[in-house]
Amino acid sequence: MTTTTVRAPYVVAYEVETVALDLAVIHDVWALNGRRLSYIDPVASDWSMGVLWARQKCDRRGKVNYKEMHTLRQRTCMLHRLCQVCEGPALDPSTGRLSWVFHEELPATSGRLSKPPTCLRCIPEALAACPHLQLDAHVYTSPDYEPWGVKGVVFSTSGRPAFQDIPLTDLPTLELTLARALIVHTWGLEHV
Repeated sequence: MTTTTVRAPYVVAYEVETVALDLAVIHDVWALNGRRLSYIDPVASDWSMGVLWARQKCDRRGKVNYKEMHTLRQRTCMLHRLCQVCEGPALDPSTGRLSWVFHEELPATSGRLSKPPTCLRCIPEALAACPHLQLDAHVYTSPDYEPWGVKGVVFSTSGRPAFQDIPLTDLPTLELTLARALIVHTWGLEHV
């Protein structure tokens, strides 16, 4: 009897990568409202695109947490159009299109996605390994996309933190957000 080892997608998080997020709303003369979300021990690399990003260790070993994407790896895949499974280029050179695999049909053929693309070489592996995709799989392609916003937790002094999608143009809200994933806007999305 042979055992097949399933490769964990590049973007998923591992349990050992979780860190404590010691956050505070600080006074910042450069912030639009005079305050900004920050770590207690901030470093310049905590911010990108005008927003604070959730920290995680980068140590891909141990138990995989398939329910969570690694924040930095997800953002890297999105910004550089890399495959979420193998980290290789996701663009198909023969068609000039990017591909995504979803376990359900998308409600619109143009819109916002926080899931990185999957290269054509990794689609069969994703279909074979993911129980959700074995039940129902939908492949979409698009010629390109551009950053639109972030999925994150918005902190305010007047209420509970709320997980929401925030456009990159909403600077006051971004200043009080802990980003967990980059959202892109696609166009020309086709169901294949």
